[in-house]
Amino acid sequence: MPAKSKSAAKRPVPAPAKVVKIGKRLETLAREIKDADDFVEHVAGLAKRYRREHALRVGDAQAELRQSLRTFHKYATALAEWLDQANNGKATAIERKAFDAFGTRLYGSPVLARPPSAQALDWLTRAGEAADATVTEMKQGGVDDALRIAAEGLRATFEHHKLKLAAGTDKKPGDAVRLLCAIAREGGETVEPAVAKAALRDTNRPAAAA
Repeated sequence: MPAKSKSAAKRPVPAPAKVVKIGKRLETLAREIKDADDFVEHVAGLAKRYRREHALRVGDAQAELRQSLRTFHKYATALAEWLDQANNGKATAIERKAFDAFGTRLYGSPVLARPPSAQALDWLTRAGEAADATVTEMKQGGVDDALRIAAEGLRATFEHHKLKLAAGTDKKPGDAVRLLCAIAREGGETVEPAVAKAALRDTNRPAAAA
């Protein structure tokens, strides 16, 4: 019998897959719904994502995000005002002269530069307003990406595992509602069944037209 080659004998053993940690209460509930390791792993992944998104919303990262949005709002507003002066200001306005100069460099004529600049002006105006509104919502706790993302993931997980996603009643919430509340609890937040039910219901709505 031929001896094994040294390369075959020293072939590295694949490292085991990294297991996502999950709280005991959440694992117990998940296994009560479906006693399968892959289902529990999916739930653990959703809980991890919830914790990350929740930390972003309430921690130092949220303050940095708000500051970044304020910075965008500041410069978007300033640039929109500049473009407005360049397009609609007096013929003697310095912004108009500057626009004509680089418009000629870009397109060969400032006239050809005006249509795309009008589109940019509209976008900057709307984007600046959206950034300002987002900061306000974040201050009021109106932005809850953690719950939305977890609800969307949970719906996909239930569909993948061929589980019925029934909301249940206020007195007896369905499995998905109970699990979403438990995922939020593990992420450090208390979510009422009615709120979880609404979040799951919203995941089934068609996306609004752009």
